Amino acid sequence: MSSSPLRHTAAPQDHPHIEVFTTISAIEHYLRRTVIRHLPAGMTYAHFEVLRHFMRHGDGLTPAQLAQVLLVTKGAVTNILQKMEDQELIAVISDTSDGRKKRIRVTRTGIETANALFKAMKAQTEKLRDGFTDNEFRQALPFLRALGAFLAEETATG
Repeated sequence: MSSSPLRHTAAPQDHPHIEVFTTISAIEHYLRRTVIRHLPAGMTYAHFEVLRHFMRHGDGLTPAQLAQVLLVTKGAVTNILQKMEDQELIAVISDTSDGRKKRIRVTRTGIETANALFKAMKAQTEKLRDGFTDNEFRQALPFLRALGAFLAEETATG
């Protein structure tokens, strides 16, 4: 009767790249869970992401541009936008310079919904701001941006 030897598995600190991705995944999970708890009935996390983007950067993107920003397919963004339009959170209008294109505008209802969500999450946001300094967030950004850019380039060429 032969027994196979146990394989040595490396400790997590031996693979910091794995730990980084595991940590990023956990952060995204907790963030998504926090947001979902505050969403009104019928609204999804994807709808929140669209509103959040428009509130921060302005509206007026085409569906293709929005798909690129949200890192989803054009088909997925079309589905998201149809549901948001049904809820009167956004309006899809013709592009005045190119009638073949559509532009997305956030509606008053969309703005009010986004503001209500941000207000509902204010306590969590304040806890986060109390727990970490702006400098700590700033120090994390160069690495995270470089990692994101590297991965974006790798997926575009690979």
